[in-house]
Amino acid sequence: MASKGFAKTTVAPLSEAELDELAEFLTSDAVSDECMDLSMLHGFQTALLIGPEEPLPDAWLPQVWGEADQKPRFASTAQQTHIEDLILRLYNQLADELTSEPPTFTPMVYVDEETGRDIVQQWCYGFMLGTALDQEAWQSMFDDEDGAQLLAPIFDCADEEAREEIAAEGEDLTEFEHELASILPEAISEIRSWWHASQPVAPAPRQGRRRH
Repeated sequence: MASKGFAKTTVAPLSEAELDELAEFLTSDAVSDECMDLSMLHGFQTALLIGPEEPLPDAWLPQVWGEADQKPRFASTAQQTHIEDLILRLYNQLADELTSEPPTFTPMVYVDEETGRDIVQQWCYGFMLGTALDQEAWQSMFDDEDGAQLLAPIFDCADEEAREEIAAEGEDLTEFEHELASILPEAISEIRSWWHASQPVAPAPRQGRRRH
């Protein structure tokens, strides 16, 4: 298997050391096998921020750790506070990237160090989980032809059956993921614009900031 590096956005408020610390914790023995990794978390948070209604942290933070209320085995209350703050800082900076003019959003995706190709399946799966948090609210976009076309590449990348169909049609999945990574900034901007056009309501204040 090819080794993987991590392509980190240059505008994140977390330092490289903090990003590495968060990435390491999310794949450590302190969490379940179903815990999101850093790329998946970034995709998940993106969906929460650009969707029809932004949920409170208490609604989405438990989903980071996995299903069935699986909680990390924090070494201490101080460690729990620290890790949760890293996650919320990432969320808040992502919100700033998405709303800046022009947007500075860049997906956090893995990179195959041997080929230099982006690996975006984890990010797309996280995005899919973000829409599933309020599936009923997202349904109007799935039911709209233009909206469904915007979402299709992301969901096809995340879904194993869709990936098998893509491969069966002769398309190179490695190239598919790499090309998808390059268009994600524009695609996410268009998805966000779709929601603004369909629900032209002033957004509520962000709920991510909890501790300073």
